[in-house]
Amino acid sequence: MEISKIQKIIAQEGAEAWVLVDYENRNPNLVAFLGEKMLTRKIIMVIPAQNKPFLITHAIDTVYLQDEKTLANFDLCVYHTWQEMLSLEKEKIGVFKTVLMDISEYGLLPRASLADHGSVAYIMGLGVKVLPSANLLQLTSAIVGHEGLLSQQRACATSLKIKDEAFALIAQEIKTKGESDELRIQEYIAKRYDEEGMVYDEKPLVAIGPNASNPHYTPTPESHSKIKEGDVVLIDMWAKYKGKGEVYSDITWMGYCGRSVPKVVEERFNLVKAARDGVIEFLSRELPKRVVEAYEADDVAREIITKGGYGEYFIHRVGHNIADTESPHGPGANLDNYESHDFRRLEEGTSFSDEPGIYAPDFGVRSETDLHIENGHLIVVGGLQDKVIPILALED
Repeated sequence: MEISKIQKIIAQEGAEAWVLVDYENRNPNLVAFLGEKMLTRKIIMVIPAQNKPFLITHAIDTVYLQDEKTLANFDLCVYHTWQEMLSLEKEKIGVFKTVLMDISEYGLLPRASLADHGSVAYIMGLGVKVLPSANLLQLTSAIVGHEGLLSQQRACATSLKIKDEAFALIAQEIKTKGESDELRIQEYIAKRYDEEGMVYDEKPLVAIGPNASNPHYTPTPESHSKIKEGDVVLIDMWAKYKGKGEVYSDITWMGYCGRSVPKVVEERFNLVKAARDGVIEFLSRELPKRVVEAYEADDVAREIITKGGYGEYFIHRVGHNIADTESPHGPGANLDNYESHDFRRLEEGTSFSDEPGIYAPDFGVRSETDLHIENGHLIVVGGLQDKVIPILALED
């Protein structure tokens, strides 16, 4: 994002500057502006809402900050001793009344809590009010826009096709051999992603019964289960196409190894589906009218599952941000008022998962789709499972 656009956002957030602190490229947001440089001393980037941004940097590191792009965007304020560094902070930052820094209340948003306590405390000690930069960070790192939406739609369409193939393979193997295997199905999905030219950070999650009660269970060569008639099957799969700007699909679908689905499985799935769809209905209604904060969507889903009697078994946030990153877990707002209180706005051009679950001791259930906001309206990207798949009723 252009610095001029960032400066407008800083002003909209009610601040006079954004202050970023880094040491040895640990702050990805600062690195996004400067690139990977061999910076070995503390550096402070200040982007004021008006006037040219500047860097408070050690003299030794200036040799790596003399490139044309850096000097065009930033003035260099050079220090040699720690006393000089603090003096520059007082002189240059102490003039502001309010700044944004990479913090979050109680440290509940780790991706947005990159500024160290001492740096924040010193600036506050100068009489400067410090506000969280979390919404600004989201706008600079999590917006995928229309092209990202098209990318995610392509990825989701392929994932849904491979999902159908995986359930059909389970049916075929049980009918012909009497059993299938979590690891075998995991490897099949991964192979199909490879064949389609897609990438993923980890192989998919394929879990039966009690294994599916662990949200992050995954089969391994050392530990996996056979899939047999009478098993509940959960498949969670995520991948994106290769290339810059490509966005992940991330979906979870449920099946049952039988020709019909038992009532208890249907009832739990229907409750999870109601929570998933409740989020969609809430966001579809509210987004065109007002600013929605991410935690609100978690509240909607959690209330539905709690009223259904399974609140103690809904043990994770309802959704996570999805962006054009190496992992399907992006840097933007998560639908979360459980693991954290995510106060960030659900922004135009962002994508995120909607995946409530029930993880009772006997078997786990989850339904996951992907959502995107465009022109102030919600778009369902990842498909919506309506019923548990009766796997053995699938045609040979």
